[in-house]
Amino acid sequence: MGKSAVIIQHNPVETLGGNFTGILQQAGFELHHVRVCDGAPDFAEFDAPDLSQVDLVMALGGPMSANDNYPALVQEMAYLRAAATGDVGNQPVTPVVGICLGAQLLSRALGGAVAPTGGYQFGLRKIDVTEAGRTDPAFGEINIPLVPTLHGEQFTVPAGGTLLAEGTMLRRDGGYVRFPMAFRYGPSYGFQFEPQLTLDELRVWNRELAGDYELMGDRFDREEEAARNLREFIAFARYHEAQMGRMLRALLVQAGLG
Repeated sequence: MGKSAVIIQHNPVETLGGNFTGILQQAGFELHHVRVCDGAPDFAEFDAPDLSQVDLVMALGGPMSANDNYPALVQEMAYLRAAATGDVGNQPVTPVVGICLGAQLLSRALGGAVAPTGGYQFGLRKIDVTEAGRTDPAFGEINIPLVPTLHGEQFTVPAGGTLLAEGTMLRRDGGYVRFPMAFRYGPSYGFQFEPQLTLDELRVWNRELAGDYELMGDRFDREEEAARNLREFIAFARYHEAQMGRMLRALLVQAGLG
């Protein structure tokens, strides 16, 4: 029997990307896409396979807030909690990979909190990897601590979780805020950055999400930031895809899914 991965998509343009898709398919996964984004604007229903039939859950980013009371997000958080803890119906733990909004939903599902940062990031940013992150069998594959970001909110590390990396953001009021960028909870991970991002996908984001650059505040010029982001990622993309690919493969191996 093959392996099954559920891919939860909250935005039509924020996809799993060719790098991660290829790695999962090479590892023998059948991918089941749960398109929460198709339920806009009410997001009334979350329809995902029973966890007894699932080996991996990947929850992607999106424009909503994890604090929005959409029925689909409430149901998704219950699903993520059941997967990450195995405390519903005596099911075994199913590893979750939460990315951006997906990580925020995972944090809230496990008892953490999500709040606005007071700023916005869209582009490559340095992260500060903790000792736990450096020695983590999956996260430790990140040798160059530079990651693509797209977010305006932050999560806390839930009780029982481990902080793997932190980051800093320039707020719109000119101050700075420091917050978690990655955590681990058992075999599950939450990332406040975009490990799945490829250059092809960033080109789409720069077109479809161009307005997000304005959320960074008056200190940033939208067109200059878009050009800088693309220019820097063109130079970094192959390194990013290589180390994030290693991380995903190591994550699958330690979860017994490689």
